[in-house]
Amino acid sequence: PRRTSVSMAEFARWQWDDQGQWRDFSEQYQAEMEASFQSRADSIEMDIPPHGTFKMDLKQMQQVTVKGRIVGYSRDIRRQARKIEAGYFILGQGGNIYASDAAIDKIEAEETLKAMEAVLARIVEDPEDFGRRSVNLEDEEYREALGMCEEAVEFMNERGFEEIEEGDARFLVFMQDDIGGLRDALQEVQARLAFVRKPKPAVASIGSSSSSTAPAPPSNEVPSNEVASNEVPSNEVTASEVPPSNQAPS
Repeated sequence: PRRTSVSMAEFARWQWDDQGQWRDFSEQYQAEMEASFQSRADSIEMDIPPHGTFKMDLKQMQQVTVKGRIVGYSRDIRRQARKIEAGYFILGQGGNIYASDAAIDKIEAEETLKAMEAVLARIVEDPEDFGRRSVNLEDEEYREALGMCEEAVEFMNERGFEEIEEGDARFLVFMQDDIGGLRDALQEVQARLAFVRKPKPAVASIGSSSSSTAPAPPSNEVPSNEVASNEVPSNEVTASEVPPSNQAPS
């Protein structure tokens, strides 16, 4: 992979208001909305089947139904963005970008990320229930997936959780009033989880004779230079042209 020096990066998510509950737009619309926003467009029209066609007003932050069940119906939308510090970023296969020195990007275990997602989601869903803000890292449910992963605990500490020890028990507790940062943290965990679940390209199999069992790029499956040099020029052509050259002098 290539290394590119970067000081700060912006992590942005577009959301719509579902009767007081903010929900993310699907991934296929995130990039389109962000690109329009970055180009300073006033609005963008998007087809979202099967619901209809909608005008996204990027100035007034409104979604208005253009075609669909209730034409003219509007709801609030918003752009949630935060700056992420990173010493450098790594550009991997397929152009995936991730902060190489961030705690969240060192976590590879899906079970750990799912446990983190569950802890964060339950607080975001009901922040007034303080019983949801404490996690016993010695409980069977979290001991291996969360408690034994230093990077996971580091990430939670960075997002406002405090690590408290009581005898042999160890807890992560979120005691802050503002949970805005937890929504961002949840998005980061979900993004990492999606990345970990995504099939990785078979980079190690390139040029290997045993790569037939692993998915490989088309260019590796069809060695065009071998077909041209071995089958046509070297064997068939020379074999057919030599006899006529020997018969000419006689």
